[in-house]
Amino acid sequence: MPDSELRRLLAGRAVQQVEADADSAAASLEEAARHLASARAITDTDPNGAYQLLYDAARKAVAAHMLSRGYRATNALGAHAVVARYSAAVLAARTPSATELDRLRRRRNRSEYALAFFEPAEVREALGHAEAIVRAVAEDLSTR
Repeated sequence: MPDSELRRLLAGRAVQQVEADADSAAASLEEAARHLASARAITDTDPNGAYQLLYDAARKAVAAHMLSRGYRATNALGAHAVVARYSAAVLAARTPSATELDRLRRRRNRSEYALAFFEPAEVREALGHAEAIVRAVAEDLSTR
């Protein structure tokens, strides 16, 4: 039975039920791991690019978790925010970093759509959260 936040997301049609797809979820999780490795490699030379990659890694990992359970965010404005809400509602018991995805999203948006720059130290801190999210999803998917 989905928790109350997931029920709200489903009722509001922000999330839809789809056929669970373990293979696609695993492929997305592998891509998330590659994004993390790339982010680590460029943190000092391209902090904004690294932040984009670490955010995408965490978001794709959470989306993979959703897909593995037969859910996906609808293709509408605010879909990334919906993934962050799912992360906080469903994955927070596995890692406190799951509640950080929305903050990562908002900070990434300031870099993407406004003139904001990250310092390497900020990227390293955010990278820790993204790594924890990806790890929690990987651990959860491996037990299914």
